[in-house]
Amino acid sequence: MSEHYRVGIIGCGRVATAHATAYAAIESTELVAAAEPDPERRLRFDEVYGVTGLYENYREMLANEELDIISICTWPPLHCEMTVAAAESGVKGILCEKPMALNLGEADRMLQACEATQTKLVIGHQHRFDPQTAHAVELIKGHAIGDLQSIFGFCNRADLLTNGTHVVDLIRYLVDDSPVKWVMGQIDRPSDKVDFGHHVEHNAVGHWHFENGTHAMLAQGELAPSGYAFQICGTAGVIGINTPQNQRLQVITKNGELDIILEEVDPQQAEIKELITWMEGEGSHRSCGENGRATMEVLMAIMESSRLHRAIYLPLETAESPLELMIDAGQI
Repeated sequence: MSEHYRVGIIGCGRVATAHATAYAAIESTELVAAAEPDPERRLRFDEVYGVTGLYENYREMLANEELDIISICTWPPLHCEMTVAAAESGVKGILCEKPMALNLGEADRMLQACEATQTKLVIGHQHRFDPQTAHAVELIKGHAIGDLQSIFGFCNRADLLTNGTHVVDLIRYLVDDSPVKWVMGQIDRPSDKVDFGHHVEHNAVGHWHFENGTHAMLAQGELAPSGYAFQICGTAGVIGINTPQNQRLQVITKNGELDIILEEVDPQQAEIKELITWMEGEGSHRSCGENGRATMEVLMAIMESSRLHRAIYLPLETAESPLELMIDAGQI
């Protein structure tokens, strides 16, 4: 990391504080600008981080500041337009919070804009950098539990786009981002529900099959098991991650049971450092825009399976949100 990078943040809420703290800890980055329409929130952000360039309008910030990296920390309905605008402004890298977008059409517009400007796009699936995840990947690749057969991921907090995106993305990472062949799913929405500016469901279940032969299952929402965890099953053992503590990895094989405590790592910093390395021409990024789009496709396919009452074979051709299509048609 030989260069110095000027950073701007769009949206100064809770998520932005994690981004700002991470940038402050990285020598090669300097947070110089932030955009937030709420004046009180903008002032609080300035008091903590001492940002010299404060703006009400993010487009004004993009036009007036010479920025290298942009973090987009706003609600999901704004991710697409802000990513496109940031790419067209000439920044080198964009870290957009999850979920990537509200539908595949928006995700594709984001990728097209960044491809046209050669901007590196990263989606905020920082759990790929959690130490227990990285160690689990090593164990799987080393056949510590034999041949991988299935993964069950669950989270009882929020909805598919809010937290289910982390579950799906982490499962994809654990199977080395193998392409998905088909998806089946069901969602439950007994009443109107809106979160972070868009419609959401109350509960969801999903089942999908990877080209490498692994089956994945998801339970998300109010009826899911308590916590946020993954059960990884192989022909010779199992791995449990994110339970009961974030730095603990449980491994059970024919040779016995291991309870591994791992060193703490700041995944937000690691995510940004890998973006910078990618910007400097080395390798790629494990949370690149293409991987974010692949995760979005599974989420949308779960909804589309619920809408059409059948298995969905990828690629998914529906560019709109299947949930919005169901709501508009009075199906849910």
